[in-house]
Amino acid sequence: MDATITQGSIRVRSDQGLINSWVARTANVRVEFLRCRPNTTVEWRAARPEISIVWVRNRAVASRLRLPGGEVDRGRSDRANLWFIPECIDADGELTGESTYDCAGVFIAPTFLPPAVKQTLSAPLVGFHHDALGQAFNVLPEELAKSDEMLPFFTEGWAMQALAYVVRAAHQAPARRPGGLALWQLRRAKEILRANLAENTSLQHVAIACNLSVGHFYHAFKKSTGVSPHKWLISERLEKAQDLLMNSTTPLVEIACICGFADQSHFTRVFGRMAGKSPSAWRRGHQLNLIPARARWEEPDAKSHHARD
Repeated sequence: MDATITQGSIRVRSDQGLINSWVARTANVRVEFLRCRPNTTVEWRAARPEISIVWVRNRAVASRLRLPGGEVDRGRSDRANLWFIPECIDADGELTGESTYDCAGVFIAPTFLPPAVKQTLSAPLVGFHHDALGQAFNVLPEELAKSDEMLPFFTEGWAMQALAYVVRAAHQAPARRPGGLALWQLRRAKEILRANLAENTSLQHVAIACNLSVGHFYHAFKKSTGVSPHKWLISERLEKAQDLLMNSTTPLVEIACICGFADQSHFTRVFGRMAGKSPSAWRRGHQLNLIPARARWEEPDAKSHHARD
């Protein structure tokens, strides 16, 4: 039997794959959140007239998006974990995570936004990554689980902030293309860096694999991703650390080593800057046995040349 959340905007194919879920709703915004077991497939639908943002924590092994007039396939193992669909488009997608993962959908009534903002958000953004928006999603499950009287205000305020980040991402996207890496080069560079998270891989090694000089590679990588190789690698290390914190009892000192940080103190400092709390505190708030089952709230009516830190 399928476990369907709210109006079927997000669902898992089998209820055996669902760990927990939340739904928060106001007159203008609906947020659906799922925590899924490894290799569970999530299906989602964005239907007019709602404005939709879909996010997945951790990379998806497979992802697919179908838009009017054709299908866009995003099956590559990269950092793309966000999808934005404007009010004028119907779309449906599919995500399958390799490990335990979170998936959230934010569905916003067009009447909630000023006309000028809606005009800016007139085109879909398919399979993109945005650090600030991803961090905003990181705080979402913790807030949804509170289910207190402040949740309606938080939900609508959070949605406006998320859309502001989408606008920025839309403005930045065209500027990243000229002078960037070819798709095969970007894929190869990410594979090498990701395969060696615990090491300080030299940019020269990665540049040679892409048939480029170190300087050319550095600037082209930044054009393609919006961040330097060093910042991209730190983000990957933090994402890996989050997965270990949430899905294992591995000690912090070992996580620091696995993820390529100099020591536990270095890991704690960098993680704290990103998450706003220590790894231990983040783990306490995100480990699976601390998540309430099926909580629900509803409104009554309604420049270094080494990739290292």
